[in-house]
Amino acid sequence: MPTGRVKDFAGILFVLLSSLVLTYNITQRIDVVATDDDVYFHNGLLATWQKLPPIQMAPLFSAWYLFIHRFTGDTITTYYVSCTLLSILPGLLFYFLFRSLKIGALVSAALSICFLFCQLNLPLQPKVSVFTMLFLMGGLIAANYQTKPVAKFTVAALSALLAAYGRPEFFLSFLLLCGLALAYYFWQRRRTTQPLPYALFGVMGAAALLVIAFGSPLAGGRSVVAFGQHFALNYSVWHPEIPASPWMHSGTFIKHGFGREVTSLSDAFFLNPPLFIRHLSTNVLNLVLITSHNLVDMLVTPWLSRLVFPGRRYVLGLLFLALVALINWPQTVRSAWHHMKQTGWYWLCLAVMLLSTYISCILIFPREHYILFQIPLYLSLAGIFLQSVVFRPVPVPAVPWPAYYAAFGAVLLIFLAPFWRLANEPKPTPTVDLLRFLQKLPVQGSISMTGNTPLMYDLYLGDNWQFWYLERYHPTNMQSFFNEFKVNCIHVRPEMLEIYRKDPFFAQLVANPAALDFVRYNTSKPDQYVLVQQQLPSVVHTPHPH
Repeated sequence: MPTGRVKDFAGILFVLLSSLVLTYNITQRIDVVATDDDVYFHNGLLATWQKLPPIQMAPLFSAWYLFIHRFTGDTITTYYVSCTLLSILPGLLFYFLFRSLKIGALVSAALSICFLFCQLNLPLQPKVSVFTMLFLMGGLIAANYQTKPVAKFTVAALSALLAAYGRPEFFLSFLLLCGLALAYYFWQRRRTTQPLPYALFGVMGAAALLVIAFGSPLAGGRSVVAFGQHFALNYSVWHPEIPASPWMHSGTFIKHGFGREVTSLSDAFFLNPPLFIRHLSTNVLNLVLITSHNLVDMLVTPWLSRLVFPGRRYVLGLLFLALVALINWPQTVRSAWHHMKQTGWYWLCLAVMLLSTYISCILIFPREHYILFQIPLYLSLAGIFLQSVVFRPVPVPAVPWPAYYAAFGAVLLIFLAPFWRLANEPKPTPTVDLLRFLQKLPVQGSISMTGNTPLMYDLYLGDNWQFWYLERYHPTNMQSFFNEFKVNCIHVRPEMLEIYRKDPFFAQLVANPAALDFVRYNTSKPDQYVLVQQQLPSVVHTPHPH
Protein backbone atom coordinates (compact mmCIF):
# COMPACT_ATOMS: atom_id res chain seq x y z
CA MET A 1 0.00 0.00 0.00
CA PRO A 2 1.45 3.45 -0.91
CA THR A 3 2.69 5.54 2.00
CA GLY A 4 0.09 8.25 1.38
CA ARG A 5 -2.76 5.78 1.77
CA VAL A 6 -1.27 4.38 4.97
CA LYS A 7 -1.08 7.90 6.40
CA ASP A 8 -4.68 8.59 5.40
CA PHE A 9 -5.80 5.31 6.91
CA ALA A 10 -4.11 6.29 10.19
CA GLY A 11 -5.59 9.80 10.07
CA ILE A 12 -9.13 8.49 9.48
CA LEU A 13 -8.62 5.94 12.25
CA PHE A 14 -7.65 8.72 14.67
CA VAL A 15 -10.81 10.65 13.76
CA LEU A 16 -13.06 7.57 14.06
CA LEU A 17 -11.57 6.65 17.43
CA SER A 18 -12.23 10.17 18.67
CA SER A 19 -15.79 10.01 17.31
CA LEU A 20 -16.40 6.78 19.22
CA VAL A 21 -15.28 8.38 22.46
CA LEU A 22 -17.35 11.49 21.76
CA THR A 23 -20.63 9.65 21.19
CA TYR A 24 -20.18 6.64 23.46
CA ASN A 25 -23.13 6.05 25.81
CA ILE A 26 -24.84 9.15 24.41
CA THR A 27 -28.35 8.11 25.47
CA GLN A 28 -27.29 7.99 29.12
CA ARG A 29 -25.76 11.46 29.28
CA ILE A 30 -27.42 13.68 26.66
CA ASP A 31 -31.03 14.74 27.15
CA VAL A 32 -33.65 15.59 24.56
CA VAL A 33 -33.95 19.37 24.16
CA ALA A 34 -36.56 21.59 22.54
CA THR A 35 -35.33 23.24 19.31
CA ASP A 36 -36.56 24.07 15.82
CA ASP A 37 -35.45 20.55 14.87
CA ASP A 38 -38.63 19.27 16.51
CA VAL A 39 -40.69 21.09 13.87
CA TYR A 40 -38.63 19.62 11.03
CA PHE A 41 -38.86 16.14 12.54
CA HIS A 42 -42.62 16.49 13.00
CA ASN A 43 -43.03 17.73 9.43
CA GLY A 44 -41.20 14.65 8.20
CA LEU A 45 -43.42 12.28 10.18
CA LEU A 46 -46.57 13.94 8.80
CA ALA A 47 -45.28 14.26 5.22
CA THR A 48 -47.08 12.63 2.32
CA TRP A 49 -46.76 13.18 -1.43
CA GLN A 50 -49.92 15.30 -1.16
CA LYS A 51 -48.67 17.21 1.90
CA LEU A 52 -44.95 17.92 1.69
CA PRO A 53 -43.13 20.06 4.28
CA PRO A 54 -42.96 23.81 3.47
CA ILE A 55 -40.02 24.54 1.22
CA GLN A 56 -38.70 27.17 3.65
CA MET A 57 -38.79 24.71 6.58
CA ALA A 58 -35.76 22.51 5.89
CA PRO A 59 -37.52 19.75 3.90
CA LEU A 60 -34.26 17.86 3.36
CA PHE A 61 -33.73 17.72 7.11
CA SER A 62 -37.28 16.41 7.51
CA ALA A 63 -36.43 13.72 4.97
CA TRP A 64 -33.27 12.89 6.94
CA TYR A 65 -35.30 12.29 10.10
CA LEU A 66 -37.90 10.30 8.19
CA PHE A 67 -35.22 8.09 6.62
CA ILE A 68 -33.71 7.26 10.04
CA HIS A 69 -37.15 6.74 11.55
CA ARG A 70 -37.92 4.07 8.96
CA PHE A 71 -35.20 1.96 10.58
CA THR A 72 -35.78 2.81 14.25
CA GLY A 73 -39.57 3.09 14.47
CA ASP A 74 -39.21 5.10 17.70
CA THR A 75 -38.97 8.89 17.77
CA ILE A 76 -36.66 9.06 20.79
CA THR A 77 -34.29 6.52 19.24
CA THR A 78 -34.43 8.48 15.96
CA TYR A 79 -33.44 11.62 17.86
CA TYR A 80 -30.35 9.94 19.31
CA VAL A 81 -29.30 8.24 16.06
CA SER A 82 -29.53 11.56 14.24
CA CYS A 83 -27.59 13.32 16.98
CA THR A 84 -24.87 10.66 16.87
CA LEU A 85 -24.47 10.74 13.10
CA LEU A 86 -24.47 14.54 12.99
CA SER A 87 -21.70 14.58 15.60
CA ILE A 88 -19.48 12.08 13.74
CA LEU A 89 -19.89 13.08 10.08
CA PRO A 90 -18.56 16.67 10.45
CA GLY A 91 -15.24 15.38 11.82
CA LEU A 92 -14.82 13.02 8.88
CA LEU A 93 -15.78 15.65 6.31
CA PHE A 94 -13.40 18.16 7.87
CA TYR A 95 -10.63 15.60 7.49
CA PHE A 96 -11.42 15.03 3.81
CA LEU A 97 -11.78 18.78 3.24
CA PHE A 98 -8.33 19.49 4.65
CA ARG A 99 -6.81 16.65 2.67
CA SER A 100 -8.39 18.01 -0.52
CA LEU A 101 -6.47 21.23 0.26
CA LYS A 102 -3.21 19.24 0.36
CA ILE A 103 -2.92 19.62 4.13
CA GLY A 104 -1.00 16.78 5.80
CA ALA A 105 -2.83 13.84 7.34
CA LEU A 106 -1.71 14.56 10.91
CA VAL A 107 -2.64 18.23 10.76
CA SER A 108 -5.97 17.31 9.15
CA ALA A 109 -6.69 14.75 11.87
CA ALA A 110 -5.71 17.11 14.68
CA LEU A 111 -7.94 19.95 13.44
CA SER A 112 -10.84 17.56 12.78
CA ILE A 113 -10.58 16.16 16.30
CA CYS A 114 -10.48 19.67 17.73
CA PHE A 115 -13.78 20.35 16.00
CA LEU A 116 -15.29 17.07 17.18
CA PHE A 117 -14.89 18.03 20.83
CA CYS A 118 -15.81 21.71 20.57
CA GLN A 119 -19.09 23.29 21.68
CA LEU A 120 -20.17 23.73 18.06
CA ASN A 121 -20.48 20.01 17.46
CA LEU A 122 -22.24 17.60 19.84
CA PRO A 123 -23.63 20.21 22.27
CA LEU A 124 -24.85 22.52 19.49
CA GLN A 125 -28.60 22.85 18.94
CA PRO A 126 -30.40 22.96 16.57
CA LYS A 127 -28.74 20.27 14.46
CA VAL A 128 -30.19 21.52 11.17
CA SER A 129 -27.13 23.77 10.81
CA VAL A 130 -24.74 20.83 11.16
CA PHE A 131 -26.81 18.87 8.64
CA THR A 132 -26.70 21.78 6.18
CA MET A 133 -22.96 22.28 6.65
CA LEU A 134 -22.37 18.71 5.49
CA PHE A 135 -23.71 19.59 2.02
CA LEU A 136 -21.49 22.67 1.82
CA MET A 137 -18.40 20.76 2.89
CA GLY A 138 -19.16 17.89 0.53
CA GLY A 139 -19.48 20.38 -2.32
CA LEU A 140 -16.20 22.07 -1.43
CA ILE A 141 -14.39 18.73 -1.29
CA ALA A 142 -15.75 17.71 -4.69
CA ALA A 143 -14.98 21.15 -6.14
CA ASN A 144 -11.35 20.91 -5.00
CA TYR A 145 -10.91 17.83 -7.19
CA GLN A 146 -12.30 19.54 -10.31
CA THR A 147 -9.74 20.95 -12.70
CA LYS A 148 -11.83 23.60 -14.49
CA PRO A 149 -13.14 26.71 -12.68
CA VAL A 150 -16.62 26.39 -14.22
CA ALA A 151 -16.82 22.83 -12.91
CA LYS A 152 -15.72 24.02 -9.46
CA PHE A 153 -18.43 26.69 -9.41
CA THR A 154 -21.01 24.19 -10.66
CA VAL A 155 -20.30 21.64 -7.94
CA ALA A 156 -20.25 24.38 -5.27
CA ALA A 157 -23.54 25.76 -6.63
CA LEU A 158 -25.14 22.31 -6.46
CA SER A 159 -24.10 21.92 -2.82
CA ALA A 160 -25.44 25.41 -2.01
CA LEU A 161 -28.74 24.49 -3.71
CA LEU A 162 -29.05 21.39 -1.54
CA ALA A 163 -28.07 23.43 1.53
CA ALA A 164 -30.86 25.90 0.75
CA TYR A 165 -33.35 23.15 1.60
CA GLY A 166 -31.80 23.02 5.06
CA ARG A 167 -31.12 26.76 5.55
CA PRO A 168 -32.98 28.94 3.01
CA GLU A 169 -30.38 31.72 2.97
CA PHE A 170 -28.01 29.51 0.97
CA PHE A 171 -30.24 29.94 -2.06
CA LEU A 172 -28.57 33.35 -2.37
CA SER A 173 -25.18 31.60 -2.40
CA PHE A 174 -26.47 29.27 -5.11
CA LEU A 175 -27.54 32.19 -7.30
CA LEU A 176 -24.21 33.98 -6.85
CA LEU A 177 -22.19 30.85 -7.64
CA CYS A 178 -24.23 30.24 -10.79
CA GLY A 179 -23.67 33.87 -11.78
CA LEU A 180 -19.92 33.52 -11.29
CA ALA A 181 -19.85 30.29 -13.29
CA LEU A 182 -21.70 31.91 -16.20
CA ALA A 183 -19.57 35.05 -16.06
CA TYR A 184 -16.34 33.03 -16.10
CA TYR A 185 -17.62 30.84 -18.95
CA PHE A 186 -18.49 33.80 -21.18
CA TRP A 187 -15.23 35.55 -20.29
CA GLN A 188 -13.25 32.45 -21.29
CA ARG A 189 -15.35 32.05 -24.44
CA ARG A 190 -14.17 35.45 -25.67
CA ARG A 191 -10.59 34.17 -25.61
CA THR A 192 -10.89 30.53 -26.70
CA THR A 193 -13.57 28.10 -27.82
CA GLN A 194 -15.28 26.59 -24.81
CA PRO A 195 -17.71 23.61 -24.65
CA LEU A 196 -21.14 24.40 -23.30
CA PRO A 197 -21.36 23.89 -19.49
CA TYR A 198 -24.13 21.31 -19.64
CA ALA A 199 -23.71 20.39 -15.97
CA LEU A 200 -24.22 24.01 -14.93
CA PHE A 201 -27.30 24.33 -17.12
CA GLY A 202 -28.62 21.10 -15.61
CA VAL A 203 -28.19 22.38 -12.06
CA MET A 204 -29.82 25.70 -12.92
CA GLY A 205 -32.66 23.93 -14.71
CA ALA A 206 -33.26 21.66 -11.73
CA ALA A 207 -33.33 24.69 -9.43
CA ALA A 208 -35.83 26.44 -11.72
CA LEU A 209 -38.12 23.39 -11.72
CA LEU A 210 -37.96 23.18 -7.93
CA VAL A 211 -38.87 26.86 -7.60
CA ILE A 212 -41.75 26.52 -10.08
CA ALA A 213 -43.07 23.41 -8.34
CA PHE A 214 -42.57 24.32 -4.68
CA GLY A 215 -41.64 27.99 -4.49
CA SER A 216 -38.45 29.80 -3.56
CA PRO A 217 -36.62 28.91 -0.33
CA LEU A 218 -36.19 32.65 0.26
CA ALA A 219 -39.96 33.28 0.31
CA GLY A 220 -42.19 32.90 3.34
CA GLY A 221 -41.11 35.70 5.68
CA ARG A 222 -38.86 33.62 7.94
CA SER A 223 -36.30 36.42 8.02
CA VAL A 224 -38.81 38.85 9.55
CA VAL A 225 -39.71 36.37 12.29
CA ALA A 226 -36.03 35.64 13.01
CA PHE A 227 -35.22 39.36 13.07
CA GLY A 228 -38.04 40.01 15.54
CA GLN A 229 -36.93 37.29 17.94
CA HIS A 230 -33.27 38.27 17.89
CA PHE A 231 -33.88 42.00 17.98
CA ALA A 232 -35.96 41.26 21.08
CA LEU A 233 -32.96 39.40 22.52
CA ASN A 234 -30.72 42.46 22.09
CA TYR A 235 -33.45 44.86 23.23
CA SER A 236 -34.08 42.85 26.40
CA VAL A 237 -30.41 43.41 27.34
CA TRP A 238 -30.73 47.16 26.74
CA HIS A 239 -34.06 47.33 28.59
CA PRO A 240 -34.10 44.70 31.35
CA GLU A 241 -37.07 46.46 32.94
CA ILE A 242 -39.46 44.95 30.37
CA PRO A 243 -41.05 41.93 32.13
CA ALA A 244 -41.35 39.58 29.15
CA SER A 245 -39.47 36.75 27.45
CA PRO A 246 -37.82 37.83 24.18
CA TRP A 247 -38.50 34.37 22.71
CA MET A 248 -42.16 34.04 23.64
CA HIS A 249 -43.14 37.71 23.50
CA SER A 250 -40.86 39.23 20.87
CA GLY A 251 -43.72 41.43 19.63
CA THR A 252 -43.66 43.30 22.94
CA PHE A 253 -40.04 44.35 22.37
CA ILE A 254 -40.64 45.15 18.69
CA LYS A 255 -43.52 47.50 19.54
CA HIS A 256 -41.52 49.07 22.36
CA GLY A 257 -38.59 49.80 20.07
CA PHE A 258 -40.26 50.55 16.72
CA GLY A 259 -43.73 51.65 17.81
CA ARG A 260 -45.53 48.80 16.02
CA GLU A 261 -44.95 45.41 14.43
CA VAL A 262 -42.47 45.49 11.53
CA THR A 263 -43.27 43.94 8.15
CA SER A 264 -39.71 43.69 6.82
CA LEU A 265 -36.13 44.55 7.71
CA SER A 266 -36.29 47.70 5.59
CA ASP A 267 -39.48 48.64 7.42
CA ALA A 268 -37.61 48.34 10.72
CA PHE A 269 -34.77 50.50 9.40
CA PHE A 270 -37.02 53.35 8.25
CA LEU A 271 -39.12 53.26 11.43
CA ASN A 272 -36.09 53.82 13.68
CA PRO A 273 -32.71 54.04 11.87
CA PRO A 274 -30.58 54.66 15.02
CA LEU A 275 -32.09 51.67 16.80
CA PHE A 276 -31.67 49.45 13.74
CA ILE A 277 -28.02 50.48 13.38
CA ARG A 278 -27.45 49.85 17.09
CA HIS A 279 -28.82 46.36 16.59
CA LEU A 280 -26.39 45.78 13.68
CA SER A 281 -23.37 47.16 15.52
CA THR A 282 -24.18 45.02 18.56
CA ASN A 283 -24.33 41.98 16.30
CA VAL A 284 -20.96 42.77 14.71
CA LEU A 285 -19.34 43.05 18.14
CA ASN A 286 -21.01 39.84 19.32
CA LEU A 287 -19.92 38.07 16.13
CA VAL A 288 -16.26 38.88 16.81
CA LEU A 289 -16.50 37.96 20.50
CA ILE A 290 -18.46 34.72 20.07
CA THR A 291 -16.29 33.57 17.14
CA SER A 292 -13.08 34.30 19.04
CA HIS A 293 -14.35 32.48 22.11
CA ASN A 294 -15.30 29.40 20.10
CA LEU A 295 -12.00 29.27 18.22
CA VAL A 296 -10.01 29.48 21.45
CA ASP A 297 -12.28 26.85 22.99
CA MET A 298 -11.73 24.66 19.94
CA LEU A 299 -8.02 25.02 19.23
CA VAL A 300 -6.37 26.03 22.49
CA THR A 301 -8.36 25.15 25.60
CA PRO A 302 -8.67 21.36 25.10
CA TRP A 303 -4.90 20.92 24.93
CA LEU A 304 -3.86 23.42 27.61
CA SER A 305 -6.45 22.07 30.04
CA ARG A 306 -4.48 18.80 30.14
CA LEU A 307 -1.34 20.61 31.32
CA VAL A 308 -1.87 21.42 34.99
CA PHE A 309 1.23 21.93 37.14
CA PRO A 310 2.79 24.65 39.33
CA GLY A 311 4.03 27.62 37.36
CA ARG A 312 2.17 26.48 34.26
CA ARG A 313 1.63 30.04 33.00
CA TYR A 314 5.36 30.81 32.99
CA VAL A 315 6.51 27.47 31.55
CA LEU A 316 3.98 27.58 28.74
CA GLY A 317 4.79 31.24 28.08
CA LEU A 318 8.48 30.42 27.69
CA LEU A 319 7.71 27.44 25.45
CA PHE A 320 5.49 29.65 23.29
CA LEU A 321 8.22 32.28 22.93
CA ALA A 322 10.75 29.57 22.06
CA LEU A 323 8.42 28.18 19.41
CA VAL A 324 7.87 31.63 17.92
CA ALA A 325 11.64 32.16 17.81
CA LEU A 326 12.24 28.82 16.09
CA ILE A 327 9.81 29.53 13.23
CA ASN A 328 11.28 30.99 10.08
CA TRP A 329 8.51 33.55 9.63
CA PRO A 330 9.41 34.99 6.21
CA GLN A 331 9.59 31.54 4.65
CA THR A 332 6.46 30.38 6.50
CA VAL A 333 4.45 33.36 5.25
CA ARG A 334 5.68 32.84 1.67
CA SER A 335 4.83 29.16 1.85
CA ALA A 336 1.34 29.84 3.23
CA TRP A 337 0.65 32.51 0.61
CA HIS A 338 1.82 30.18 -2.17
CA HIS A 339 -0.47 27.43 -0.80
CA MET A 340 -3.45 29.82 -0.72
CA LYS A 341 -2.80 30.97 -4.29
CA GLN A 342 -2.73 27.34 -5.44
CA THR A 343 -6.16 26.83 -3.87
CA GLY A 344 -7.54 30.24 -4.86
CA TRP A 345 -10.74 28.92 -6.41
CA TYR A 346 -11.55 27.18 -3.13
CA TRP A 347 -11.40 30.46 -1.22
CA LEU A 348 -13.61 32.19 -3.76
CA CYS A 349 -16.24 29.41 -3.63
CA LEU A 350 -16.09 29.37 0.16
CA ALA A 351 -16.41 33.15 0.44
CA VAL A 352 -19.48 33.20 -1.80
CA MET A 353 -21.03 30.31 0.13
CA LEU A 354 -20.50 32.05 3.46
CA LEU A 355 -21.66 35.50 2.39
CA SER A 356 -25.26 34.75 3.36
CA THR A 357 -24.20 33.52 6.80
CA TYR A 358 -22.33 36.75 7.57
CA ILE A 359 -25.37 38.72 6.40
CA SER A 360 -27.56 36.64 8.74
CA CYS A 361 -25.18 37.13 11.66
CA ILE A 362 -25.17 40.91 11.21
CA LEU A 363 -28.84 41.49 10.32
CA ILE A 364 -30.35 38.86 12.62
CA PHE A 365 -27.96 37.76 15.38
CA PRO A 366 -24.65 35.83 15.52
CA ARG A 367 -26.05 32.71 17.14
CA GLU A 368 -23.62 29.83 17.34
CA HIS A 369 -25.52 27.70 14.82
CA TYR A 370 -25.01 30.55 12.29
CA ILE A 371 -21.32 30.96 13.19
CA LEU A 372 -20.86 27.21 12.69
CA PHE A 373 -20.92 27.66 8.90
CA GLN A 374 -17.90 29.97 9.10
CA ILE A 375 -15.72 27.48 10.95
CA PRO A 376 -14.50 25.74 7.74
CA LEU A 377 -12.98 29.10 6.72
CA TYR A 378 -11.06 29.55 9.97
CA LEU A 379 -9.95 25.94 10.26
CA SER A 380 -8.83 25.88 6.63
CA LEU A 381 -6.68 28.94 7.31
CA ALA A 382 -5.28 27.30 10.44
CA GLY A 383 -4.55 24.11 8.50
CA ILE A 384 -2.70 25.90 5.73
CA PHE A 385 -0.67 27.87 8.27
CA LEU A 386 0.30 24.74 10.21
CA GLN A 387 1.13 22.93 6.98
CA SER A 388 3.30 25.85 5.86
CA VAL A 389 5.31 26.33 9.07
CA VAL A 390 9.05 26.22 8.39
CA PHE A 391 11.46 25.99 11.33
CA ARG A 392 14.93 27.37 11.46
CA PRO A 393 17.71 24.78 11.06
CA VAL A 394 18.09 22.85 14.32
CA PRO A 395 20.63 20.02 14.73
CA VAL A 396 18.21 17.16 15.50
CA PRO A 397 18.30 13.62 14.09
CA ALA A 398 15.84 12.74 11.34
CA VAL A 399 12.74 10.90 12.59
CA PRO A 400 10.85 8.45 10.32
CA TRP A 401 7.19 9.31 9.69
CA PRO A 402 5.79 6.26 11.56
CA ALA A 403 7.36 7.64 14.74
CA TYR A 404 5.44 10.90 14.31
CA TYR A 405 2.19 8.98 13.90
CA ALA A 406 2.91 6.81 16.92
CA ALA A 407 3.66 9.90 18.99
CA PHE A 408 0.46 11.55 17.76
CA GLY A 409 -1.50 8.44 18.73
CA ALA A 410 0.00 8.49 22.23
CA VAL A 411 -0.83 12.17 22.68
CA LEU A 412 -4.34 11.52 21.35
CA LEU A 413 -4.93 8.80 23.94
CA ILE A 414 -3.91 11.23 26.69
CA PHE A 415 -6.25 13.83 25.19
CA LEU A 416 -9.17 11.38 24.95
CA ALA A 417 -8.79 9.84 28.41
CA PRO A 418 -10.83 12.49 30.30
CA PHE A 419 -13.57 12.40 27.65
CA TRP A 420 -13.74 8.62 27.94
CA ARG A 421 -14.17 8.89 31.71
CA LEU A 422 -16.96 11.42 31.24
CA ALA A 423 -18.65 9.22 28.62
CA ASN A 424 -18.90 6.45 31.22
CA GLU A 425 -20.55 8.69 33.81
CA PRO A 426 -24.34 8.81 33.31
CA LYS A 427 -25.92 12.25 33.63
CA PRO A 428 -29.51 13.25 34.39
CA THR A 429 -31.87 13.03 31.41
CA PRO A 430 -35.10 14.37 32.94
CA THR A 431 -36.88 15.07 29.64
CA VAL A 432 -36.29 11.60 28.21
CA ASP A 433 -37.25 10.05 31.53
CA LEU A 434 -40.51 12.00 31.51
CA LEU A 435 -41.23 11.08 27.88
CA ARG A 436 -40.69 7.40 28.58
CA PHE A 437 -42.93 7.72 31.64
CA LEU A 438 -45.71 9.43 29.70
CA GLN A 439 -45.48 6.82 26.93
CA LYS A 440 -46.30 4.17 29.54
CA LEU A 441 -49.32 5.95 31.02
CA PRO A 442 -52.46 3.84 30.45
CA VAL A 443 -54.35 6.61 28.65
CA GLN A 444 -55.95 6.94 25.24
CA GLY A 445 -57.99 9.53 23.41
CA SER A 446 -57.32 13.27 23.42
CA ILE A 447 -54.93 14.35 26.15
CA SER A 448 -54.67 18.02 27.10
CA MET A 449 -51.66 18.54 29.36
CA THR A 450 -50.03 21.41 31.22
CA GLY A 451 -47.17 21.92 33.66
CA ASN A 452 -44.38 20.79 31.34
CA THR A 453 -41.37 22.81 30.31
CA PRO A 454 -41.74 23.87 26.64
CA LEU A 455 -41.06 21.01 24.21
CA MET A 456 -42.88 19.51 21.25
CA TYR A 457 -44.04 16.54 23.30
CA ASP A 458 -46.60 15.44 20.72
CA LEU A 459 -43.66 14.63 18.42
CA TYR A 460 -42.58 11.91 20.84
CA LEU A 461 -45.99 10.91 22.25
CA GLY A 462 -48.44 11.29 19.36
CA ASP A 463 -50.73 13.90 17.85
CA ASN A 464 -53.46 13.10 20.36
CA TRP A 465 -51.41 14.97 22.99
CA GLN A 466 -51.77 18.75 23.33
CA PHE A 467 -49.71 20.92 25.65
CA TRP A 468 -50.43 24.32 27.19
CA TYR A 469 -47.31 25.84 28.68
CA LEU A 470 -47.75 27.91 31.82
CA GLU A 471 -44.64 29.93 30.85
CA ARG A 472 -46.56 31.18 27.83
CA TYR A 473 -50.02 31.87 29.27
CA HIS A 474 -49.18 32.87 32.89
CA PRO A 475 -52.73 32.10 34.12
CA THR A 476 -54.02 34.02 37.13
CA ASN A 477 -56.95 31.65 37.69
CA MET A 478 -56.04 27.99 37.34
CA GLN A 479 -59.63 26.74 37.31
CA SER A 480 -60.51 29.01 34.38
CA PHE A 481 -57.30 28.00 32.62
CA PHE A 482 -58.08 24.30 33.07
CA ASN A 483 -61.65 24.77 31.83
CA GLU A 484 -60.61 26.85 28.80
CA PHE A 485 -58.10 24.30 27.54
CA LYS A 486 -59.93 21.21 28.89
CA VAL A 487 -56.83 20.16 30.82
CA ASN A 488 -57.01 16.52 31.84
CA CYS A 489 -53.32 15.80 32.55
CA ILE A 490 -50.89 17.82 34.69
CA HIS A 491 -47.16 17.44 35.20
CA VAL A 492 -46.63 18.82 38.70
CA ARG A 493 -43.16 20.25 39.25
CA PRO A 494 -41.66 22.12 42.23
CA GLU A 495 -41.62 25.37 40.23
CA MET A 496 -45.31 25.00 39.52
CA LEU A 497 -46.08 24.34 43.19
CA GLU A 498 -44.16 27.44 44.20
CA ILE A 499 -45.79 29.80 41.68
CA TYR A 500 -49.40 28.61 42.05
CA ARG A 501 -49.49 27.49 45.69
CA LYS A 502 -51.91 30.32 46.57
CA ASP A 503 -54.39 29.46 43.83
CA PRO A 504 -57.38 27.79 45.64
CA PHE A 505 -58.27 25.38 42.84
CA PHE A 506 -54.67 24.27 42.28
CA ALA A 507 -54.07 23.90 46.03
CA GLN A 508 -57.13 21.63 46.31
CA LEU A 509 -56.01 19.62 43.26
CA VAL A 510 -52.60 18.99 44.78
CA ALA A 511 -53.93 18.23 48.25
CA ASN A 512 -56.72 15.87 47.15
CA PRO A 513 -56.61 14.87 43.46
CA ALA A 514 -59.34 12.25 43.87
CA ALA A 515 -61.85 14.91 44.93
CA LEU A 516 -61.50 16.48 41.50
CA ASP A 517 -61.50 13.10 39.73
CA PHE A 518 -57.72 12.93 39.14
CA VAL A 519 -55.30 10.07 39.80
CA ARG A 520 -51.68 10.59 40.78
CA TYR A 521 -48.78 8.79 39.06
CA ASN A 522 -45.36 9.17 40.61
CA THR A 523 -42.39 9.70 38.29
CA SER A 524 -38.80 8.68 38.97
CA LYS A 525 -38.28 12.13 40.47
CA PRO A 526 -39.50 12.25 44.08
CA ASP A 527 -40.52 15.90 43.74
CA GLN A 528 -42.49 15.45 40.50
CA TYR A 529 -45.61 13.54 39.57
CA VAL A 530 -48.40 13.44 36.97
CA LEU A 531 -52.11 13.85 37.61
CA VAL A 532 -54.46 12.17 35.12
CA GLN A 533 -58.23 12.70 34.98
CA GLN A 534 -60.25 9.55 35.55
CA GLN A 535 -62.57 10.32 32.63
CA LEU A 536 -59.83 9.66 30.04
CA PRO A 537 -60.46 6.45 28.07
CA SER A 538 -57.82 4.12 29.45
CA VAL A 539 -56.90 1.02 31.24
CA VAL A 540 -58.27 1.09 34.79
CA HIS A 541 -56.25 3.64 36.74
CA THR A 542 -54.29 2.31 39.68
CA PRO A 543 -53.46 5.27 41.91
CA HIS A 544 -49.86 5.40 43.08
CA PRO A 545 -49.23 5.90 46.79
CA HIS A 546 -48.26 9.45 47.71
